Amino acid sequence: MEGLISSIRPLTHSTKIYKDQCVFCFDTPVHGPLYVDFTNYWAYCSLHISKPGIYLKHVREVKERKSTADESDDPPAKITRLAIGVEGGFEDKDQFEYEDIYSIHIRGADGTVQDIEFGSPSLPDIVTQTANNVIAFSSAGQQDQNNQWEGEVRKNSKHSDTLVQLDNGVKVPPGPWKCSIPDCDKTDNLWMNLTCGSIFCGRKYFDGTGGNNHAVDYYDQTKYPLSVKLGTITPQGGDVYSYDEDDMVIDTQLAKHLQHFGIDMMQCQQTDKTMNELEIAANMNFKFECDNILESGVALKPVFGPGYLGYVNMGNTCYMNSVLQVLINCVGKISNKYLAHSAPSAEIPTDFGAQFKNLIHYTQNPGKYSVDPDGLKPGQENGVRPALLKSIVGKGHPEFSSTRQQDAHEYFLHIISILEKEERKTPSLACSDDLCFEVEDRIQCNASQKVLYKSRKDYCLSLPIPLDKASNFAAAQAWETRKSELEAAGEKIKAEDYVKYKVSLMDCFATFSAAEIIQDFLSPATNQKGTASKTTGLKTFPNYLMLQARRFTLTANWQPKKLDVLLDVPEEIDLEHLRSSGLKPGEVELPAGPTEAPLEPDPTIVESLMGMGFGFEACRKAAYHTKNAGPEQAMEWIFGHMDDPDLNSPLVIEPPKTASSEPTVSQDDVQMLCAMGFTPKQATKALKKCDNNLERAADWIFSHADELDQDEPESSPSTAPSLPDGSGRYRLRAFISHMGSSTACGHYVCHIRDKEGRWVLYNDEKVALSVTPPKDMAYMYLYERM
Repeated sequence: MEGLISSIRPLTHSTKIYKDQCVFCFDTPVHGPLYVDFTNYWAYCSLHISKPGIYLKHVREVKERKSTADESDDPPAKITRLAIGVEGGFEDKDQFEYEDIYSIHIRGADGTVQDIEFGSPSLPDIVTQTANNVIAFSSAGQQDQNNQWEGEVRKNSKHSDTLVQLDNGVKVPPGPWKCSIPDCDKTDNLWMNLTCGSIFCGRKYFDGTGGNNHAVDYYDQTKYPLSVKLGTITPQGGDVYSYDEDDMVIDTQLAKHLQHFGIDMMQCQQTDKTMNELEIAANMNFKFECDNILESGVALKPVFGPGYLGYVNMGNTCYMNSVLQVLINCVGKISNKYLAHSAPSAEIPTDFGAQFKNLIHYTQNPGKYSVDPDGLKPGQENGVRPALLKSIVGKGHPEFSSTRQQDAHEYFLHIISILEKEERKTPSLACSDDLCFEVEDRIQCNASQKVLYKSRKDYCLSLPIPLDKASNFAAAQAWETRKSELEAAGEKIKAEDYVKYKVSLMDCFATFSAAEIIQDFLSPATNQKGTASKTTGLKTFPNYLMLQARRFTLTANWQPKKLDVLLDVPEEIDLEHLRSSGLKPGEVELPAGPTEAPLEPDPTIVESLMGMGFGFEACRKAAYHTKNAGPEQAMEWIFGHMDDPDLNSPLVIEPPKTASSEPTVSQDDVQMLCAMGFTPKQATKALKKCDNNLERAADWIFSHADELDQDEPESSPSTAPSLPDGSGRYRLRAFISHMGSSTACGHYVCHIRDKEGRWVLYNDEKVALSVTPPKDMAYMYLYERM
């Protein structure tokens, strides 16, 4: 052992320890021993350990089964917190207890192997100390994931100890209360300002109910930061919102602040729903979705083996699991390219290609990770935890690095951007083009009849849902009216009473391609403002076409809403009528110049961001300043401008600039980028790539470091990479469904057609044959060229 002690690397707080599963597969201590190397602090299973060294050997034995709620005569506890594994939340599904057994494993250079009992006095102090530190330190995965997930993790408010309360003599009675605005009749969802004691109604909820935003308006006028929701106050606390911290918070001096207005917190009882209870109730209302999408009431037959590997939910990772299942099981080019990839050995735990390859390999060859559920050992999971891959994909991303629920559509686009980045580094990995296509806009000046064709690259076709085309439009409208009456009367609405709009997917395509009138169109042909007609088609058809059904929209009051709609989705579609082939015989092209109205923020991007809780004007600015590049880019823009004092002020739209052959680069912007350590050539390249947008150019530099010093190829049609193109006839291969009121909550599953033509339901680690695949309720669809 003496010759190996020098290989022990000292542990620091910045050391990443990968001890939860083997870095080359998905073995955990339940599958068999894991060996944590004291040099690089990676874990290996018995199959992948090889080099000499000192290791911490870890075995996890399953102990006797815990008692569960089903085994007790007591009724299940009421869910009062949107959380897992905490009091008032959902119970942890783990029904077993475990015993962790450790020992020191020595592998000599001569091939000898020895296990020494942990804590043995024969072990050198440095070995014992290092082992204790490995056990005590959080693993790299635990730093990103919290096993005790909470939907809302509240922090102490910075105003708790410094809040100034007005000595205005206000004493708040025990109720009933009413909003202080004279013409507002709200008597629920009321918030008391802790500075002055005034009472105002709260925000509107996602469905337009709730308050009239008077508490928010009052803060805008006074900047008094804290309010407490009346009716939620108990001796344990209450719902407190901090407006300038823009979050639910804990007021550590709440009792004192309430006493100032004559409220004794110790005598208060809850009379209104807390914010967590409202969120839980909203999600529990979607019984219809859950029953149909998960095919409840039908005995689904489990399937296992190659192609049927489940991915364990690691805490709100169902969106990730669903997207990865579809990409890996359906798009063969992606799997084939990465299976042939070899990552640098020193980067295995942090290399996207290596961990993506691991997941693909074991999805196709799962072995012990996908077996007959009846043959599972106690405590053994049927599936794998792609924790390292989640950590890599989410690194540096404010949403995908969190444990919050996310939008599967945005995650799909994020994965595509990572695939593109990997392709730039390693051209042999090129595979995203199987999903890539060109969208072409045709703009016709109505005065001169001249036309302009503009194309752009995309990976997912976002389709509007025209409710006015519903086959049962009148009945669905009548139900909307009836539903509002029931809600106003406080009557319970049964899931089976819902009447959903029924719309054909082909009507969605027709709406997508329908002519649209552009107002205030400055025609280069006439040099006058008028109108233009715009139609959209597909210039190329990819091998795999991903569709997004825009089920999430905004009401007339700009409140996020999920459409209650069933889509008639054909198994096979022919989209050749959408093909756009550029300038046609007899058409005259518009001359160069400003050809359309100023850029307007994309409503779908604005809707997506507002669903995350951002303000209307902030969302419009984000879409505008990122040139409608997508929800992910717009969200990054918002996070980079959270401290801007005018973030929520009205957007000022600049007039369009005249087109020129070569964009002019601002030397001031070049100097600012050079001050960050980049050369003038690199700064100029970044600004040109980003249409002279300094902020986007700075982001582009850091995400394209490998391209900064590459010479730009001559731009010509002959050198531009061509995208796959072929017939516009497709067959449905997979779809992803969402249950819940918004993409920020709920649950995702996917259905995939297997090689035998059977539909298979992938619900995290549960994989089973589908009996009635709910195609009409899906959020995303993947079609494969026939």
